[in-house]
Amino acid sequence: MSFRRLSALLFLWALISASARTAQADGLIRDGVGPISTGRGGTNLGFADNGAVILDNPGALVNVANNGLFEIGADTVISQVHYTDNKPNDAQSAVRPIPVPNIAYIRRSKDKRWAWGLGVFGPAGFGASYNFQNSFAGPQQYRSFDAVAKVLPTLSYRVTDRLSIGGSVGIAASYLDLEGPLFMPSGALAGAPAIVNLQGFGVAPVGSFGLQYKLSEKTMLGLSFTSMTKFHMGGVMNANIYGVTPAPIYSRFSSSTDINWPRSLGIGLAHKFNRKHMVGIDMIWYDWKHAFNGVGINLTDSSNPMVPLLAGPAIAQTLPINWHDSVSLRLGYQWMPNSRNTYRLGYVYHTSPTPSNTLTPYTDGILLHAFSAGFSHKIGRAYLNAAYQFTFGPTRYVGVSALAGGDFSHSSLHAQAHVASLSLLVPF
Repeated sequence: MSFRRLSALLFLWALISASARTAQADGLIRDGVGPISTGRGGTNLGFADNGAVILDNPGALVNVANNGLFEIGADTVISQVHYTDNKPNDAQSAVRPIPVPNIAYIRRSKDKRWAWGLGVFGPAGFGASYNFQNSFAGPQQYRSFDAVAKVLPTLSYRVTDRLSIGGSVGIAASYLDLEGPLFMPSGALAGAPAIVNLQGFGVAPVGSFGLQYKLSEKTMLGLSFTSMTKFHMGGVMNANIYGVTPAPIYSRFSSSTDINWPRSLGIGLAHKFNRKHMVGIDMIWYDWKHAFNGVGINLTDSSNPMVPLLAGPAIAQTLPINWHDSVSLRLGYQWMPNSRNTYRLGYVYHTSPTPSNTLTPYTDGILLHAFSAGFSHKIGRAYLNAAYQFTFGPTRYVGVSALAGGDFSHSSLHAQAHVASLSLLVPF
């Protein structure tokens, strides 16, 4: 099978995983991709020892060892979310593992001045699934899922013996699936309660730039910027709208949904004390303020002729989220007792971007801490890599919700997630 065909199949696998309607609540952007980075707390900006540098810092590609590498693996996310309110509801989200595939290929030129790579990753998403009591329609399912997959062709160049730069220009794809009660947030139907089922799919350009600078023979500085990803997703929405007429009004709409994923800027260091001991520290800023300020939903082509008479031919909805920026601090340690084995430990802390008054069980974003451990073992010329990460945060409380209808007022949300990561890396 050609590398191009294999990459295409893995990209489709990532999207199929998104459509599986399983529960996930892992802080939206994962703290590390692949077992090598994940095992040392997601630190990767100053390293060049794994395929995920294509995603994290394209300036690192030309610094990989030998002539390049090939890595294939999967990160499996298992999340647990607990929601309570005064309806009364006390619900645990469904627990289902989500395997997210990753693949990377990096090749250096013969003179070691250039390197190119191609990677397929699933770095972000959100989701949950519950069954609990709704204020206007009785027992209902609340379910959400949005996953992002990226295909990243990347080029890197060694400017001097100390400085290397690189960039990627690729595509991202996103699948959205939302089902449950929702009060119409704006427009002619503002405040009207509805039971909706919204689905959408879209692609968008994505790019990044990075560099690495060798401060000394033992210390590497890394810097990376990733652009905002703006999805305009086409799809359909089925809705039962209450409160407008004595009986609920059903309609099927053509929909377009606008969701943005934030740009980020990161700086990191990798320092090697000696042959056996190495540490990494990364600090990454995420621009959630300009990305998750709101979700736009535009509805047209109603199947019910009554709806255009009540609200017009096009219904524009804006769901306010009003997130604020966050900073992620990642710390990692790596111990290489011999040429065959490597052990890793890591810790991550990041502030929550979610204000309490727009907190919902659909998108939580409340995880603050992550601890991780990892291991690599050399088999022939290949390396088998494994890691485990546990992510958690404190219980968050909502007083009066800023969302229309107040459906999530006086509620609480608690979340944690487990990530098991496995890969095979072959240098050449």
